[in-house]
Amino acid sequence: MIKILTDSTAYLPEDYAKKNDIKVIPLRVLFDDEEFDEGYPGSYDEFFEKFTRTKIFPKTSQPSLQVFIDEYNRIIDEGNEAIVFTISYTLSGTFSVANLAKAQCKCPEKISVIDSKSCCQATWGFAMESIDMIKKGYSRQQIEEEIARLQVNSQITFVPDSLEYLKRGGRIGKVSAAVGSLLQLKPILAFKEGVLGCAKKTMGIAKAIQELISMIPQNIKRLFVIHIANTKFFDMLKKQLEGKFKNVPTYEGEIGPVVAAHIGPAIGVAWIC
Repeated sequence: MIKILTDSTAYLPEDYAKKNDIKVIPLRVLFDDEEFDEGYPGSYDEFFEKFTRTKIFPKTSQPSLQVFIDEYNRIIDEGNEAIVFTISYTLSGTFSVANLAKAQCKCPEKISVIDSKSCCQATWGFAMESIDMIKKGYSRQQIEEEIARLQVNSQITFVPDSLEYLKRGGRIGKVSAAVGSLLQLKPILAFKEGVLGCAKKTMGIAKAIQELISMIPQNIKRLFVIHIANTKFFDMLKKQLEGKFKNVPTYEGEIGPVVAAHIGPAIGVAWIC
């Protein structure tokens, strides 16, 4: 049997992970002198209450090597094999740790480690596709090949509430952040195949939502409407998406501390195509 593992930045709902026997390996967060595992969506309220009220910048770290080794060996001992999805190697060292653990586990040839080349709900989408293929009897190699094909056109995009958190994380300079805030510029950040960039810049949130929706291809297989500590504009985005993509499975998703540390409060979409 093929088992699926992800790291916590896929932000799978806990009930979905348990229903499909998916092991989620948490990244670590250091914030306000407290260190903790990143949990499942729905458990972030206390973090965001502090995060949005302070100037403290969280630090994050990948899971330990031993955690991966133990999980691989458990799966192998049960007579199974595994496909492991991690956050893009351009954002974290988790992919490297997962690969190193593969080399040190009992039976490396039973483990496939896939760099999602993405993060958040896009990775959840790849896990969902994999679960469907497992049920249809696909081999690990066949699943890997199909995921590689899907990665080419799948994407995740964000509209941050402000540029402040990007400035804190060193993604943009102080001058750019100040000018952007003054002019009410709303950048649309796109993350695709391991590269984070600014796809568009708009004036105001309403225009940004329109532009965000216009970027979504018509031939998508799955659609995710997502947020980081944001509900005000999330409902607006969700309503417009449901009106346009009536025949596409649409899922709601919350993003946690590891990714939020670099973007701040935001809304966004992810799609598998």
